[in-house]
Amino acid sequence: MHPRIPITVTLLILALAQTAAAQTRTVGPELEVYFKREISDWRPQGAGKVETRINRVGVLVRDHVAEGLWIGLHGGYLGLTQSGNPATRGMNLTGWHLGTSARWRFLHAENLSVSLLGQYTYNEADDAVGGQNTAYDWHEYGAGLETAVRLDRVRLRLGIDYTAVDGDERTRGLIRDTRSISEDEAISARAALDLLVDATGRITFQVEAGGRRGAGIWFARQF
Repeated sequence: MHPRIPITVTLLILALAQTAAAQTRTVGPELEVYFKREISDWRPQGAGKVETRINRVGVLVRDHVAEGLWIGLHGGYLGLTQSGNPATRGMNLTGWHLGTSARWRFLHAENLSVSLLGQYTYNEADDAVGGQNTAYDWHEYGAGLETAVRLDRVRLRLGIDYTAVDGDERTRGLIRDTRSISEDEAISARAALDLLVDATGRITFQVEAGGRRGAGIWFARQF
């Protein structure tokens, strides 16, 4: 046997083993870039419902910290507009958001899994038009239940979420006031489609209905 043949075979086996490991890898740190739009009805203290539209662009880093448990940190830019609120008329408020999230997959069988979700986000946004300044700072607390079904390179996730908003609206100028804000309806339904482009890459499309109406897209890569 030619002396180079065993070396070549060994290298080929190692390469195939590494490829197989990469194809079967299921846990590890994950980086996501997301673009999402949310529409919900806020209720400022002493006022009626105000339609609030929020666009978010951000980054999420998530890691597998224990069996079935993932913890993440997220943050980025946000833009906010409203209808029916004199304090924000003609304004495009901009700011930032920062938070943390957790996912506990407590049931997993074959291609089906069920998870509990939790999330907290702090947000700030402000703008000034014609001598009128309006600023928001608010906390968002969320919890949800999600079922996921995987079919080859596609995963369908369906969930129901509870979200609470607690914050303040501060206005300075012709209108001068500080009042608390909350979300009018807390329950939303959610559907997401994960396209598993390879062993570590994913593109997600998501829509929401109910208390929150919206859509988003996520680009994720596992390391």
